[in-house]
Amino acid sequence: MIESGFFTSLIGFFIVLTPLIFFHELGHYYAAIKSGVSVESFSIGFGPELFGYTDKNKTRWKFSLIPLGGYVKMKGELINLSQKSNQNLLEADTFLQANLFSRFLIILSGPLANLVLGLFLITSLYYFNGRYISPPIISEVLEAKPAKIAGIISGDKVISINKKKINNFSDIKNIVENNPNQNLLFEILRNDSVIYTNIKPNEFYEKKSKKILGRIGVTAAPSELITLSILPALKFGFLDSMNMTLEWLKGLKALFMFEVEKKDVLGPIGIAKISGTSLDRGITAVIFLMAILSINLGLINLLPIPALDGGYILLFTYELVFRKPLSGSIQLYLLKFGFLFLILLMILVTAFDLGL
Repeated sequence: MIESGFFTSLIGFFIVLTPLIFFHELGHYYAAIKSGVSVESFSIGFGPELFGYTDKNKTRWKFSLIPLGGYVKMKGELINLSQKSNQNLLEADTFLQANLFSRFLIILSGPLANLVLGLFLITSLYYFNGRYISPPIISEVLEAKPAKIAGIISGDKVISINKKKINNFSDIKNIVENNPNQNLLFEILRNDSVIYTNIKPNEFYEKKSKKILGRIGVTAAPSELITLSILPALKFGFLDSMNMTLEWLKGLKALFMFEVEKKDVLGPIGIAKISGTSLDRGITAVIFLMAILSINLGLINLLPIPALDGGYILLFTYELVFRKPLSGSIQLYLLKFGFLFLILLMILVTAFDLGL
């Protein structure tokens, strides 16, 4: 018998991913229409059509059988312009008749739509629900560690380190980690009195990053939910989106260096599981997950892999530099290679999801 958790994960998967795919393709669609390129079909999913309708511009909007992605099919986008005999067959509203800047914009608009959506979701969440911030307050001080030796006690609030203002516990963590074995001047608020003390972080080798980091032996106080007005919400939304992007890039580097663990790689099954979990936790968790996945989806599509948007951007860059498109036969070969690579990658991450 199939457990209810399976259905929760499946429903969560569609609730989370379908809007992200829609916005991605909507970015392509909107840029294409504004560039004068006709769109023949707008599909959520691949394969045979399940249902849909045709609008007044003759675009077929549809849901297809395999819900792992989507596409916008523009008029004439697969015609090879390198063959002069084909140029006279192209009409003005085809993709390859659009100027190079328009084609760049059309392809780039999909990933940009996901990045903007991610920022919008995070900002909205912070504005309407608030943002959890870990205050710069020491919760626990470990025995025989630099903080304990320096006289730090539970409840101390860190005001500054080396005269740099501290806003949250993350600021403490970043400064300490980046200054192993260096004297740091801590300004502490304790019982309405300000005291100063020097702390020299111990060196700690972190296997994951292969770096020597600083540690002083303290833990953070519980996070607090802080309400934000629109400008601070936008500020933190932007900063957190940038941090997610940097973490994604670090993860990508680790993946290519074979330094990532299987449990850290999520495929469709893993996404379905966390989608189901988020659904159980409420709308706030679902929106935050959607924001993270939207940013990831935008970044993944910018990778210079044939069949992804980044692959087309690479082809257009070649055309910009050499003033002519790459040979049609080579483009077709690269496209086939890209699809094969993505299929193999999907199989690999699915195997990771299954613990194989």
